[in-house]
Amino acid sequence: MSEKMSKSYTLYIKAFTPETIPMARLAQYMQNLAAMLGHENAVHFQTLKPGSTQLVTTIDHEDVPKVANHLAQVKRGEGSPDATKAQAEIDRLLAEDNATGFVYEDEDESAEIIAFPGVTRPKPRSYGPFNQEGSLDGILISVSGADQTVHLQLQNGEIKYTGIDTNRETARRLAKHMYEPVRIFGTGRWLRDPKGNWILKKFRVDSYTVLAADDLKDAIDQMRDIEGSEWKNMDDPISALKALREKGNGLH
Repeated sequence: MSEKMSKSYTLYIKAFTPETIPMARLAQYMQNLAAMLGHENAVHFQTLKPGSTQLVTTIDHEDVPKVANHLAQVKRGEGSPDATKAQAEIDRLLAEDNATGFVYEDEDESAEIIAFPGVTRPKPRSYGPFNQEGSLDGILISVSGADQTVHLQLQNGEIKYTGIDTNRETARRLAKHMYEPVRIFGTGRWLRDPKGNWILKKFRVDSYTVLAADDLKDAIDQMRDIEGSEWKNMDDPISALKALREKGNGLH
């Protein structure tokens, strides 16, 4: 290691003090700061400074340009996946600690390189639920219900659609296509969670169509990909589907 160190980067954590920050929490910040700076063999812990908690690192002289370029890419949103993940994790830790933070260069706290909004970042919101007309594809795996509303389930790869309702007449016709790939049409009630995922709360079926033989093969391939699925060990899954359809034809 070179003895000449000419550059430092400090993570300013606006929470705790060097005496009060839990060791495990400090280790999390250190690990992610090292990953964000990159070139981990050239990055060294120097000290903790007061002023909330300031985690000071030093960079080997010969690697200063590499680390500076790496940080510039992170700031532009062009960092490596590991650096980007570490940047997001530091921000998450700060939010949990009800704090904000930033990285600055050398001894000048105004030389801010990367800011972390932490607790001040707007909280993700859920949206909906919304009603929207559309369709769902999948293998029909369940038709059940004794009253006027019948409940269906579709399997599409690892996704299982539940909360699907229809009337008895549509269900009776659909039941003839048990374990076949179908496309159902109707109105869905959707909710978008804080992570941006759309969640189906309910779907009312108005009509349907049976998908082609090629789609059946694709659907079987999807079911074979499911972890722990028995379909991947079957020599003739299409015949197995036909047998299941004949055995399970009708409402449950």
